[in-house]
Amino acid sequence: MTAEPNELVVALTTWAEQQSWIDWVELGGSLGRGAGDAWSDLDAGLGVIGELEQRPAEAIAAASEFAPVAGTLIQSWQTGSHCIVAYRDGRQLSLVVAPADFRAGRPPESRVLLDRSGRLAEALPADRWTPDSATQAEWVFLAWIAVGDAARHAVRDHRWRALRSLTEGRDLVWQLAAADAGVAFPGFGAVSLENAGRPAPPGLEATHPADLDPDRLLDAAEALGRVLAALRADHGELAASVRRRISAIRSSRRSSAPR
Repeated sequence: MTAEPNELVVALTTWAEQQSWIDWVELGGSLGRGAGDAWSDLDAGLGVIGELEQRPAEAIAAASEFAPVAGTLIQSWQTGSHCIVAYRDGRQLSLVVAPADFRAGRPPESRVLLDRSGRLAEALPADRWTPDSATQAEWVFLAWIAVGDAARHAVRDHRWRALRSLTEGRDLVWQLAAADAGVAFPGFGAVSLENAGRPAPPGLEATHPADLDPDRLLDAAEALGRVLAALRADHGELAASVRRRISAIRSSRRSSAPR
């Protein structure tokens, strides 16, 4: 029988209510927006009153009592820490531990589990996470660089590096499409679009090669360029230079092929 992730929500809330140093706890992810299922991870954040330094370790120690643990990790995160607890039954807790004043409102698609001072009482507007035009232009630029890198790696027979570049470029395309769709948290790309039930950008499947043959990788790079161009006309000169490079690579491969 699959372990119930909501049991972790209850355990986290109960523990937090007993800690005077915790000001607020918010629940995000699929559970936070009411779309969780048996396979959902628990994505949460808590706000610390006073000294922060020892609190991530305390949170990890407490969460390790919720169920038998397979492993834990504490990572640095902005002004706080990201605590990960993987349980033996497959459930996972992802908990951000931050200063209480990190929040001045409730993020979209989240649920309040604890709010002593009322910091989470007011909903924050989703457009707070909307990337500005400069950020989106940067995404376009980097996506075209990734297209060119994928082609360059493919012709050199660096197949896994080509695949990585395709993935990097595709992730940026997802982010641009999410921004266009106006969904919450467009920086998460495919995650945000799929959570909102929106379709992938037309033609995106062709950017995933069926195998690691260099010609298939080049096909995928060209397909990624077409999807990107359909989304944005930014950096036209860069786009043209990448297309010329891919065309030159194609010609080079044809001329060097055995006859």
